[in-house]
Amino acid sequence: MSERVDKFCDGLRHRLNAIEARVQSAKANIQALPGKAEKAVQAEVEEARAKVQAHQQHIEKIRGDLTAWAEQKKAETQAMIRDWKAKGEAKKLTARADRAEAYAEAAMVYALASIDEAEEAILDAVGARMDADAAK
Repeated sequence: MSERVDKFCDGLRHRLNAIEARVQSAKANIQALPGKAEKAVQAEVEEARAKVQAHQQHIEKIRGDLTAWAEQKKAETQAMIRDWKAKGEAKKLTARADRAEAYAEAAMVYALASIDEAEEAILDAVGARMDADAAK
C-alpha cells in the first residue's frame, strides 16, 4: 500500500482505539452507578452534560458535513468513477479519495461524540430513577 494509505489506516486505528477506550470507560462508570449516592450521580450528570455542550457546535458541524458528504457520494455514480479511471482523471479521483478520507475521519469523531451523548443520557436516566425512588 502507499504511504498515504498506511498513514490513513494508522490514524483510523488510533481513533478506533480511542473509541474502544471511551466505551470501556463509559461501561465502567455505568457499572459503578448503583453503588453511588444521588449527589455523586448528579455531579457525573452535570460533568457529562458540560462535556457534550462544550463540543455541541463542533458536533453539529460534523453532522452537517456527514450529510453533505453522503449527498456527494450519491452523486458520484459507479459509472462516473469508472469513466474517471478510464480517462486517467487523477485530480477527480484524488479529490474523491480526499473526501472519502475526510468522511471516515468525521464519522469516527461523530461516533466518539455519540458515546458521550449516550453516557449523558444514561446518567440522566439513572438520576431520574433515583429521584423517583426517593419520592416513594
